[in-house]
Amino acid sequence: MSKKSHNKKRNVGIIYEQLVLKLSKALVENDKKTFNETRNIVKKYFKKGTELYKEHRLVNSLADIHITQKSVVPAILEETKKATWRINTRKLDLEKSKLIRTINEAFGKSFYSTRVKNYRDLATIGMLLNEYKKGSESDYSNILEYSDKVTNILLTEKKSHELSDLKEPKINSLVVNLMRDKFSKTYTKNLSEPQMKLVNEWIVNGQSPELVSELKATKKLCIEAISFYKQECGNKVLSENLEQVYKNIKATSFQEEINESDIVKAMTMHEIISELSGDSDE
Repeated sequence: MSKKSHNKKRNVGIIYEQLVLKLSKALVENDKKTFNETRNIVKKYFKKGTELYKEHRLVNSLADIHITQKSVVPAILEETKKATWRINTRKLDLEKSKLIRTINEAFGKSFYSTRVKNYRDLATIGMLLNEYKKGSESDYSNILEYSDKVTNILLTEKKSHELSDLKEPKINSLVVNLMRDKFSKTYTKNLSEPQMKLVNEWIVNGQSPELVSELKATKKLCIEAISFYKQECGNKVLSENLEQVYKNIKATSFQEEINESDIVKAMTMHEIISELSGDSDE
């Protein structure tokens, strides 16, 4: 059997994750230039209707979903194979080439060294999709090998997204010193699913009605979490500090043009909710 090779620059799943990591890092570092450049790349090349969008959806369906019954996996893989045949391969390759060229011009080749936590899974899924695209010319032994590995991916319970190299976000007086160290530790380790949901919505759709609704709902939940906690808390000093946090959140408005600061504030509100509800891992 010939040696298997994998070109990570043409792996849609890996490239997208690297773009999300770069955008998220720029967001919390208040690097507006990089943020806007990255966001524009994602919106241009992964917009609905593109072949990149179609393949990325396929990759996500295999990388992110958790299947509890192994018996349904063959049906999932069969539908995935049929879906790859509906993708215009020539158009997809052209889109990938344009995307790579744009990334090289914007960020240089060092961009591709960005560490992606689930790199191995995305690489395996990419190689399986590539074999499917070959149709009758595919290597059946490769199909069996990659199918087995993807089956294990589907049966593995997924964890939240981790961003190992993010710096502490600068949030103007939203959080009191009492919580600052805690938030710094959390943000340098990972983003929760609700936080990642906010970031992804902001990346792809910008100020959509769904995003504004989500921001307002987050504020409401955070206010409710603080109010409930204050009723149960017997520590006077902590209650006084929470009161200041409460006032700052109440004063936060998501009515005007949404910007990066609003996203970071909402991410922090989710962290407060997690802290006060006891859902935090720390």
